[in-house]
Amino acid sequence: MARERAVSIARVSSKRQEDEGYSLPAQKRLLTSYARERNLHVLETFEIAETASKTQQRRIFQHAMKFIEDHDIKHLIVEKVDRHVRNLHDAVETHDWLMADAQRNVHFIKDSLVMHQNSRSQEWLNWGIRVVMAKNYIDNLREEAMKGWAEKLAQGWLPAVPPPGYKTITRDGKRIHVPDEATWRVVKEMFELYLTPSHTIATITKEFSKRGIRTSKGRPHAKSRVQLILTNPFYIGINRHNGKEYPGKQETFISKELFRRVQDKLHGKRPNVYKKHNPLFKNLLSCNVCGGVVTWQLQKGRYYGSCQRLNNKCKGRKTIREDQLEARIEAMLAQLVCPSQRLTAWVSQELQDKKQTTAQAREDSIQALDAQMSRLMRMDGELYDDKLAGDISRDVYQSKHDQFMEQYKELEDERDRLANANQNDLEQRLALFRLSQDAAKLYRTRSIAQKRIIITKLFSSITYGNESVSVTYSKFAKVIANKSLKTKEILGR
Repeated sequence: MARERAVSIARVSSKRQEDEGYSLPAQKRLLTSYARERNLHVLETFEIAETASKTQQRRIFQHAMKFIEDHDIKHLIVEKVDRHVRNLHDAVETHDWLMADAQRNVHFIKDSLVMHQNSRSQEWLNWGIRVVMAKNYIDNLREEAMKGWAEKLAQGWLPAVPPPGYKTITRDGKRIHVPDEATWRVVKEMFELYLTPSHTIATITKEFSKRGIRTSKGRPHAKSRVQLILTNPFYIGINRHNGKEYPGKQETFISKELFRRVQDKLHGKRPNVYKKHNPLFKNLLSCNVCGGVVTWQLQKGRYYGSCQRLNNKCKGRKTIREDQLEARIEAMLAQLVCPSQRLTAWVSQELQDKKQTTAQAREDSIQALDAQMSRLMRMDGELYDDKLAGDISRDVYQSKHDQFMEQYKELEDERDRLANANQNDLEQRLALFRLSQDAAKLYRTRSIAQKRIIITKLFSSITYGNESVSVTYSKFAKVIANKSLKTKEILGR
């Protein structure tokens, strides 16, 4: 008698299960033995290991079901219900597959259950209960993990790997975070350097790379990493978790005043200093001969600018009136305006479409990170249950827990970076393009502060010397100006 073909799925949900007799090879032997007893030939076995992400597990499951459909397989063999379905999606897909053909069967070996289209109502009830129990088990693990983390936060401790500058130790039976003698000074130097006029996040990143300063994993510090360090309130005794802040008990080495000043600079705030005069081009105009900053003086209601470098000995030292410089700026702004409304609308729509596409990609990345973080929480919950049951020692639990938390922290940092990031470069380009088309009109009626914003957004440099003014567009504005010029040439304007 010819054997009917079958497919089997072997799944191990935790590392402990792999190590303690519930490994994939052990499951495969069970599945093969069962098939042989029932005269079934296992054509293919799909393996889902603990190391697979939630997305990967789902992909393997769907691949298995497609393989079954493509090869007209009538028998699916798994160890038990909770080895097969991890969510209601899997359960619904399996149910629909069974109901589409009366000859199809799903064998749950350890549940002593074989499901098919004509299964008794009691068997369907048994199946449904086990599906709900499998989902409820996972949900409970997540809840318990959240409760454990909430308790630690309430006690003043962050239930995760601490940021750079700290290490985790055991004190009085508790895991706490303390300053790391090897790294805390490096972190403090980051804060102090950022407040100096010559340093930005980019320059700090380069400086630390040159000095060979690395992360705990031996990698160079990235700009995003430096940004996260400078904005993390953990350094002033505040634990941030899932968007909420909790008072912490950790020892700090960054003063609240230093942290506040860094945040002010990051957000573009400046100290409130009394200013007698407010020239439009203050710190925006430089000498094209010596590179010095052009300073401004108020005389008879008008501002006059000149280079004051090298004790007034600069050979390019000539005076320019503010309104004369403004006329040059207005002329350059007018060159940005595209003469074709149709082209303007097309460029704007193209940038808008690209922005939406990029935003969706970012959202997809955030969802993928959420899935990975949920998986880590589930795994940590399973680990906690193993400790409570006495299946693993406290030391083993703590070691694995710390690994999970370190991975979770890295994922959380990346998620925060994506969630808190600006809409991206495409959004900025769209805003710049729209500004460029209206800048010439806006400039004439706007305040000094608003004019300065327009200038800094659309020009990279303005220089003056020997009675000549030189204006350079910013990178993207230069592209717009060139396109506008070519369009005018084509249109004969």
